[in-house]
Amino acid sequence: MPDIIHHHIKIKEGPGGSPVEWEDLIKKVHGVTNVRVYPKKMDIYVEYDVLECCEEAIEKWMVKSGFVLDDSYLQRMKRGWIHYTDENELDAMKMKPHSHCNVDEEEEKKEKDME
Repeated sequence: MPDIIHHHIKIKEGPGGSPVEWEDLIKKVHGVTNVRVYPKKMDIYVEYDVLECCEEAIEKWMVKSGFVLDDSYLQRMKRGWIHYTDENELDAMKMKPHSHCNVDEEEEKKEKDME
């Protein structure tokens, strides 16, 4: 089952061509499920399956394809945070719940003991 994540990536400039061509370029990245380009805002909305790719990989691919990412302090911090949360999401999916963490069973046991 895919775990779809969506984020906005701010850019300074695109590789040339139209915004529709930019969308088509980014959709070639494995795991990207949807792309919308807002050229007036220099903003690209990207949806991707975190099990198949991550935003960091999308950004690297975009730079190789001629996009120039917004390098302002705020955008660099935002991208760093998103990279971190992508990693945490994957780590959380790999973890199996511990048997002592089953709250429903503990609550049922408490209710039975109180009867």
